[in-house]
Amino acid sequence: MLEKRSICFLLFVMSICVLLLAACTGDENTDSSGESNGKEANAEEDVELRVVTTMAGTDPAGEVFEKLLEEFKADNEHVSIINESQSADAGTIRTKVNTDFTSNNEPDLMFYFNTVDAEGIIEAGKVVNLEEAESVDLSNYDSMLEQQRREDGNIYAAPQTGFYEGLFVNKKLFEEHGVELPTTWEKYEEAIKKFAETDIIPVAASTEDSYYVVEHYALAAGGIENYNASLADQNVAWAEGLDKIGEHAEMGAFPEDAGTIDLSIAASLFHQEQAAMLFEGSWAWGAMPEEIAENIAVLPMPVYGDGGSTGDVVGGASQGWFISTKAYEDDKKRDAVVELFNFLTSEENIVRIAEATGQVPAKGALTDLPENIAAGHKMVEEANAVASPINDRILPEAFTHIRTSVPQIVSGEKTGKHVLEEAAALE
Repeated sequence: MLEKRSICFLLFVMSICVLLLAACTGDENTDSSGESNGKEANAEEDVELRVVTTMAGTDPAGEVFEKLLEEFKADNEHVSIINESQSADAGTIRTKVNTDFTSNNEPDLMFYFNTVDAEGIIEAGKVVNLEEAESVDLSNYDSMLEQQRREDGNIYAAPQTGFYEGLFVNKKLFEEHGVELPTTWEKYEEAIKKFAETDIIPVAASTEDSYYVVEHYALAAGGIENYNASLADQNVAWAEGLDKIGEHAEMGAFPEDAGTIDLSIAASLFHQEQAAMLFEGSWAWGAMPEEIAENIAVLPMPVYGDGGSTGDVVGGASQGWFISTKAYEDDKKRDAVVELFNFLTSEENIVRIAEATGQVPAKGALTDLPENIAAGHKMVEEANAVASPINDRILPEAFTHIRTSVPQIVSGEKTGKHVLEEAAALE
């Protein structure tokens, strides 16, 4: 009986020792409070994301965008980001995106044109329907989000900012030379004539890199109804507008080397007050030198043709954030790419980018706007109609042919009608 009690006591002491030993050594993955000590077996895996946007080159949003990426990486150390952004000028971004998607090398997240440019990748299922994507946050958007809805009823792109295009004028130069602001077509042509007699270039423009010139002369010739026509309609107003560019070139409206300079050089002439007028978009405010900004106003293109009236404006929200299907269906990348999307499209960050460009944010609002920028926003609010750029509605190759043919119209080698026939044949 005593021996049996001794054995039981010995077993009891041994069990106590085992428990004490376990308590002293503990689990190497927890501390004394039971919390993880950082050696979790399920730590987040390293993820690499490729991002492509147009926030590069001279785009004033580029610097802000780089800062946002750095902030995201600081809070998500397991995520590395390759920024392959390129300037939207001269169509380089379109070439890159088309090449990447056709070679199965698409970016994970993309800020791109939600226009005819995106039709191919959308139809091929290369980007996700954002309304059906798990954890994607589309809250707090204004009407710009609904404008992105495609004919199939889905939304594939989330807008960042809205924009407008117009005729930027240096009020000081107009006043110094006794020229009235070009609020009508007659006053616009009179301004060209008067400035052409001075050392001031009337209109800082490239006739080869002529996105905005082509669009605004087409609008002037036909008003909004004709402007909204398709290329296949062979609209005579577009042809007339192209021919008007040639007529105004003969009047001395543009720089002597307008056929060889690009948009950035044309803008620099305006920035240096060597030119009185400039066709540009609302993003131009971000690059406007402070010393001249208060002298700059933006006006709607004067309309003289039937089908509209002065006050019609080119604008909209033609770009948005796309998530590639390839990234979303990758279990390793999905959470990271959605988190980056939500971060970049948050109200705070959309407003930060809008502050750099002067454009209208798709979420939130800009405050304490300078008078000239506020006037641009008011121009859109009071517009008779707002229509998307021609460049967003027709085949990119067709529009490229139109704009690069303008020097031949200026030289008399081709007519506007001839150029449009050639462009229509490409569609």
